[in-house]
Amino acid sequence: MECPSMTTVALTTVYVVLGAGRVMLMRLSANEDHKYDYLPVTVNVCAEAVKLVVCLSIMLKLEMSGKPMFKEFIQFSWPECLKFFKWSIPGLLYFFDNLIGFSVMTFFEPAVAVLLGNFTIISTSILFRLILKRKLSRVQWASLLILFLAIVSLSNQDHRSTLKGHHHTSDSLDSIDNATLYEVEILQKRHAIPAVPSDLCHRKLRHTPEPSISEASKYSFTVSFGHVLIVVQCFLSSFANIYNEKIFKEGHNEDGIYMYIVQNTRLYTFGVIFNTLTLFVIPNFRNRVFYCGMFSGYSWYSTLLIFATAALGLTTSLILKFRDNMFHVHSAQVTTVVIISLSIWLTGFQPTLDFFLQMPTVFLVIIIYNNSHLPAEPLLTPRMRYPSESTSRGQENSVRKRGTSVSEELIELTRMDEEDETTSVEL
Repeated sequence: MECPSMTTVALTTVYVVLGAGRVMLMRLSANEDHKYDYLPVTVNVCAEAVKLVVCLSIMLKLEMSGKPMFKEFIQFSWPECLKFFKWSIPGLLYFFDNLIGFSVMTFFEPAVAVLLGNFTIISTSILFRLILKRKLSRVQWASLLILFLAIVSLSNQDHRSTLKGHHHTSDSLDSIDNATLYEVEILQKRHAIPAVPSDLCHRKLRHTPEPSISEASKYSFTVSFGHVLIVVQCFLSSFANIYNEKIFKEGHNEDGIYMYIVQNTRLYTFGVIFNTLTLFVIPNFRNRVFYCGMFSGYSWYSTLLIFATAALGLTTSLILKFRDNMFHVHSAQVTTVVIISLSIWLTGFQPTLDFFLQMPTVFLVIIIYNNSHLPAEPLLTPRMRYPSESTSRGQENSVRKRGTSVSEELIELTRMDEEDETTSVEL
């Protein structure tokens, strides 16, 4: 068995540390009610901006050393413009993926969320089959079915976290309702109030009472909006990674690392655009930023989350550029184990017996799936394709060779007889 290189080990380690750290910071940055006192979209804006600044700084340094980086980044021909704008597709997909991730954390504990996130394997396999026409073996299809059933069973074991986040979707993204902001705006116009009171930015939205645990336990299975978000996020993430890997590999032979910087700069440019537009298009977001500031409600955890998200994005792009999407999926499985361990230690997560039984089932199914690929088809040669024809040709050639040798022997004997007759006549 071939040992992984130091680069592979280092890349996996960095990805696991950053991936686990990002998920835990998302959980720790929420308050005791599993809500966010800050706008999650501002974290995404800042993270995309950090990644863009890093890439632009590297491009500037390479430009000063004589490498025409900015000329490669911006070209005004029509084909190059199309090549530039195709990066808007993964930028938009990652925008929704990152935003949904915050809402998922309000429905589930991190350990449960990352295990449910293994649905990405199912969505990736389906998209591979539909888009790339890759075939799966029967064992792999059976593994996907078992994985789906295990995830469904696992998702119902944590009633408390599901019910706790059942009403958090809207107020996890903003904490000021339109009515309150409208009243404040009227007061500002009438009485020239210079600023909004600071406590206004921390008011909670009114929400309907949540059902009790005893009431919910009457049902054998509870499907929350969080389950829908998990499925949507997995398909968005899978499609974004597949598409991103495809366009990343298009420049693989063109000065690898230089093209990687240019491609990332294009991707993060659209990431900044989409996330920033959200702050202006959605009224609640716009009002929150205008009255309370962009960094209202931030803590040390949310600040660290910005840099963890940025570093994880750069690492993921490295994997998709120089490795592949399956390497990314396998690294995510290691991240799952780390997050479960950290959840028990940091957040007081108490797994049930069902959780301990379902968790190894998920991992075993993933191992079976990864070791059940269809055998590669051998390269067929003409002899393998037409054995009867090649055999008959070989027999025909051997007959011809034997016939040629016999005729040569007859000619030699005839020549010798003629020489003997000539000699006798002369005598």
